[in-house]
This record gives sequence, structure tokens and C-alpha cells, in this order.
Amino acid sequence: MDVVISGEIETEQDGLAYGAMVFKVAPGTTTEPHRHASEETWAVQSGAGHCVVDGRRIGLIPGSRVVAPPHAEHTITNDGSEDLVVLSMWWKKL
Repeated sequence: MDVVISGEIETEQDGLAYGAMVFKVAPGTTTEPHRHASEETWAVQSGAGHCVVDGRRIGLIPGSRVVAPPHAEHTITNDGSEDLVVLSMWWKKL
């Protein structure tokens, strides 16, 4: 997974930590299984593949939206022939 753009902001004023990044997954590769304390939402920008969130396989095409709940193990696999480009957004209460 290559991070294209990343940014995270934490503020105590509204009691939230939140951030976003754009990343790409190369054809034929899968991200390492991992989990976060925060909820994460993905919006697929281009490419094709699938993700697995807590054992549930979900197809990914441009325009797909997926939510990974807090502490849910997840991976993303690129099944296509071009980079799978994904916008990731996350947030949690401080």
C-alpha cells in the first residue's frame, strides 16, 4: 500500500480525533490484516478489488463505500490490472 496523501487533525475542542488519506494498492497485492480503535470509511476512487471486514468479503469498484467498525480486522485486495485508489476517513472520540 502506497500512501498518496495523508493528514490527521486532533482537537480537544470538539472531542474528536479525525483524519483522511488517499492510498493505492498495487495489482495483485493485499494489505496486511489490521484493526484500529477508530471507525474507518473507504470510498473507492478507481480500480477494482475486494475487502474483508471481520470475515465478510465485499466487492470494490469505483464509487463503492465501506465502513470498518472500531476494532474490526480488515484487509483490501486489488484483483484488477490497475492501481486500486481509495480515500480513507477515520474518527474517534478523545
